[in-house]
Amino acid sequence: MLGMFLSVSFGQEQAKFGLGFEFHTFPSALMEDGGGALGIYVPINAGSLLIEPLIMYSSSSTEVDYDDYSQDDFEYTESDLTLLIGIFKPTVRGKIRSYYGIRIGKSWSKNEDSRPGYDDYESDYLVIAPTVGAEYYISDNFSFGGEAMYTMTTIEEEEEEYSITSKQNTLIPRFIVRFYF
Repeated sequence: MLGMFLSVSFGQEQAKFGLGFEFHTFPSALMEDGGGALGIYVPINAGSLLIEPLIMYSSSSTEVDYDDYSQDDFEYTESDLTLLIGIFKPTVRGKIRSYYGIRIGKSWSKNEDSRPGYDDYESDYLVIAPTVGAEYYISDNFSFGGEAMYTMTTIEEEEEEYSITSKQNTLIPRFIVRFYF
């Protein structure tokens, strides 16, 4: 059904593609679970719809080397990959295009710790994010704008003796620059 809907939208008008980059308006110290990653957007203007895949990746590594030989050196790494697809309804007024819709996708996290007694950890979770935004066209091929994405994530972990369900809701403001070709 979604494929038929998208093919009808693409068939009505020549699709226009672009590439976008985001800049956070939150300090990265406040962001968790992939929220500190900067995204690359691939906007596809399909006439009555804006389809926008989003890729976010972040990684960090900490290495601790002790001068005292009584303690073992260790390394801790974290990485997050998020893939989302946005489907939006745009409204154009002059040089300003506003849009609303939803981003939906998946996020994968991996933590590795070389210290004895610490387990490596991997998780993946579904991301649903109602989104509103607007962009101002400086020219036909360049725009800048802002967006508010309300992410809702649920992480479920099952162990032998118990299960944990974590829910996180975050409002993420973003500044986005887009180039169209």
